[in-house]
Amino acid sequence: MAPRQLPAGKRGQPGFTLLELLVVLILVGIMASLATLSIGDGGERKLRSEAERLAGALRLARDELLITGEAERALGLRRDGYSFLELVILDDATREWRPVVDPLLGPRLLDSDLLELDLEIDGERRGLRQTGDSWEPHIRLGNTGEMTPAVITLRIPRRGMERHLEIGLEGRVEVRDALPER
Repeated sequence: MAPRQLPAGKRGQPGFTLLELLVVLILVGIMASLATLSIGDGGERKLRSEAERLAGALRLARDELLITGEAERALGLRRDGYSFLELVILDDATREWRPVVDPLLGPRLLDSDLLELDLEIDGERRGLRQTGDSWEPHIRLGNTGEMTPAVITLRIPRRGMERHLEIGLEGRVEVRDALPER
C-alpha cells in the first residue's frame, strides 16, 4: 500500500504550532525569573560578601595569634574601611599601632558610595573617622583568643540594608542580618 499523498495545497507547512511556541515562551520566562533570583541585587551581594570577608579576616587574625602567641593585635575601623594593626615597641616608653602588612589583614578600603561601617561597644555607638592616613585600634585581639566584645555594622547608606558582625569576648564572630533583642 502506497503512502497517502496530501493535495498540493494541504501539505504540512514547516514551522511551529502555537502550542509549541507557548511552551517555549513559558520555559524561557521561568529560566529568566530563576536567573534573576539567583543573581539578586548587586549591592546586597556586595554587602553580604564584605561582611563575610571581614568575619573571616577576624577569625584568621585570632587563629594566627593563638598559634604564634605573638604580641597583641587590634582591628582599626574607619567609616570607609578597616585594617588589622600590630603593636610595635619603638623604645622603652614608646609604642605605636601600625597596619599589618598582609594582603588578607592589611588595610581594606570600601567603596564609600556603596558601604560604610559603624561600631558599637557595650551598647554605645562609637564615632568612626570618615577617612585618613592613620588607624586607631577599636577591637583588640589577645593571644589567648579573646576579643573586645562589639558589634560592627556594615551598611548601604541610601538603601537601609545592613549586616552585623557580633564579636564575643571569647573570640566568637557571627554575621547576622539583624541583631537579637537585648
